[in-house]
Amino acid sequence: MNRLLSSGLLAAALLLAPALAGPAVAAPTATPTASPSHTVAPTITARGGLVFLGGDPWSPSGPLEVSVRNSGITAAKGFFMLRLPESVDLTSGADCRADADTPRTWLCGGAELPARGERTYRLTVLSSHAEPVFGVKAWGSVAGRNATGITDGFTEFRINWPDRTSVGLRATATPVVDGTTRVRVRVTNTGSFDIGGYSLAVTTPAGVRVTAPGCSDSGRMNGVGCEILRPIVLTAGTIDSFDVHLTVTGGEKTVRLSLTPAQRYTNRDTTVTLRLGGTGGSGAGDTPTPSPDPTATAATPSPSASVPSASTTQAEQLPRTGPSGGAYALVGAAMLALGAGLLVLRRRLSRG
Repeated sequence: MNRLLSSGLLAAALLLAPALAGPAVAAPTATPTASPSHTVAPTITARGGLVFLGGDPWSPSGPLEVSVRNSGITAAKGFFMLRLPESVDLTSGADCRADADTPRTWLCGGAELPARGERTYRLTVLSSHAEPVFGVKAWGSVAGRNATGITDGFTEFRINWPDRTSVGLRATATPVVDGTTRVRVRVTNTGSFDIGGYSLAVTTPAGVRVTAPGCSDSGRMNGVGCEILRPIVLTAGTIDSFDVHLTVTGGEKTVRLSLTPAQRYTNRDTTVTLRLGGTGGSGAGDTPTPSPDPTATAATPSPSASVPSASTTQAEQLPRTGPSGGAYALVGAAMLALGAGLLVLRRRLSRG
């Protein structure tokens, strides 16, 4: 009887073992190790300096200084790659030539540099915006390169357009004598920083012509006056004074002087109207309010990360572990079979 009971228990254990065993855990997949690359470290490095554009407000330009260094232990030729944004062009300097394979990229330099030696290249860059812009920033980049083409990583430099500022205009005219007059112009930088030049527009009616200084050939006056460019650095708080000579025919005339472009200035006194006649004239600013700053475009919100819907319950998000319902059913069936077998065995033994 003991032998039969042992056999029955062993059979039940064999039936229950697969059902109660947990799911097999897969061995983790080994991550492939990248083989180290054997590259030659660049010895020619380049860094670009901060650029401030100035001069003609419609096409401001500025100097760019690039320092090229040989960090090697032997002399070598030092080149550098230059990349400029779409709104900036290269005009001169450093013996640069355009890269045929990469747009808006130039290969420059090439002078022999001693070991641990350095050289600074001076270039000129120019704004290529179709209209005057102010307070704008852009970034270019440079990278050192040796004679064999090994190139260092690119490093950025910043390009600053002029900011909006405050500049005042005053003007007086002498009486017209023998068909000529002289207008004395005084431009004061009332802002907090230096400006690298400005433009004065003299709007004239028929019978009035500007004879000096020379007029710009930009064509922005559309034949109704003269644009005078003043490519000087006007420091904060200083005054630029000069004379505008005019010829006047056909009686009393009215001329208008204004600092342009109007959106550059934050103050009101940027326009003067003068009446030219036998008694002269003067003006100290009758400008309309300048146009406000362009409204900044609202930033487009970045798409948010997806999250589970509210209808998804916590139980649905958790992994299922342990024996399933089918396993418990199998255990019950095995126990029932074992009990029935033991009952039959007991009856046979009692009859015997």
